[in-house]
Amino acid sequence: MYHPSPACFKPETTLTAELIGDDTATACGITVRSTSPALVLCRELIATGITPDAALTVFRHGTVALCVRSIGEAAALEINSKGAGFTRARMVRAAPPMRPKPDSDQPEGRKP
Repeated sequence: MYHPSPACFKPETTLTAELIGDDTATACGITVRSTSPALVLCRELIATGITPDAALTVFRHGTVALCVRSIGEAAALEINSKGAGFTRARMVRAAPPMRPKPDSDQPEGRKP
């Protein structure tokens, strides 16, 4: 298992990450692949034990692509359904309610 540098754990530290292609991000020795790699990377960094208060600067080809104020805040976000902007991430997605199956043993209109 990889253990990030001790500098990654300091709350005043601004972490740096690199975007590779359109679905990969890496920081502190952690690499993730996702349709939203910066957000997933924030979740993985927190899971590794890095403080949620840490800031993250994300680069693509040496140019700043994204500045994250707090990886804890970013970890709680997901891309909204329209593809532009963010919403709070839902950890459990509920299926739409289903209509109850009619009881075939009972005549219509009668309830036990």
